[in-house]
Amino acid sequence: MSRRVNALILVIVMALSPLVPLASAHPSIGLTTDVSHVILSPGEATNITLTIHNNGSSIETYSVMVSGFDSAWEIVPADSNVTNVIPTYSASTTIAVRLSTSALPSDSGSLTITVTEPDANVSTDISVLLSVQPQYLPAIDSSTAGDNGLVEMAPGDELNLSISVTNDGNVNDTLLLSVDQTPDLIAFWNNWTAGGGNNNSNNTGGNNTGGNNTGGNSTGGNNTGGNNTGGNNTGGNNTGGNNTGGNNTGGNNTGGNNTGGNNTSNGILMMSGPQGWEVRFVDDAMDLMTPGEHRTATLRVTIPSDERPGYYGFELFAASALGNFSVSSTLV
Repeated sequence: MSRRVNALILVIVMALSPLVPLASAHPSIGLTTDVSHVILSPGEATNITLTIHNNGSSIETYSVMVSGFDSAWEIVPADSNVTNVIPTYSASTTIAVRLSTSALPSDSGSLTITVTEPDANVSTDISVLLSVQPQYLPAIDSSTAGDNGLVEMAPGDELNLSISVTNDGNVNDTLLLSVDQTPDLIAFWNNWTAGGGNNNSNNTGGNNTGGNNTGGNSTGGNNTGGNNTGGNNTGGNNTGGNNTGGNNTGGNNTGGNNTGGNNTSNGILMMSGPQGWEVRFVDDAMDLMTPGEHRTATLRVTIPSDERPGYYGFELFAASALGNFSVSSTLV
């Protein structure tokens, strides 16, 4: 009977042993830290101040060790030994913490600091939580198009250009693309909600589609610029021409009435959107890009057949739908 009781007790002890925490605390060693939770963005660093309290009755030397953290963290005690701590007094040391530039939120965890008094072979542990801050970082590069971002086209041409888009953040993200203005995040989320999670917006980035541009119908030298209703130009009936030919002196349009803002006959780069052009991304949303993922976006550029020679610049934007952050690159 006694053997059965002993066996039953042994089974109960074995069953309960996984529930006993591995961390230990000895009453003669007290530990505190200035922070209980470290939150860093990739590439950042900070320090933790560890204070050791000598609750014993003699002067002690303590060893400090760290463990339990992911390899994305570099954690090093400034002092491996803290010496000559007087009873009832405390001593402080620093633990340096650095996070890898490629860290992901999944690398979050905890740090265990163990302080040991070697003579008595007793120790105390203390834990600090470690968290990787989510980072939303879109990137767009127009240098992949043409000659390092300089594209040569003739009047009437239509080209599809390849633009590099990258999720440089450390979380999955949806990147929105647009031309000459930052993407409309409010409209994106409104469409997402209304569409039950599907966004069907076609962001033309404020670029005229040139569909009704009658600029080619020059009557008596008065180019009427034609009722340009393209894109977001609500000015309507743009008569920005009235170029009377006789006022063009040496390539310098002095007519004074050309409000298109894109006369580059003097070699000056104009950044305002030229009338009659179509410049837009075929797909203005890159859904669920993983960290570090590269994709190629197609930028469609169409030039009116009567456009004059010159340099025309467009600012290409990429924005994080989740992080409310945007960047841009210039295409000429």
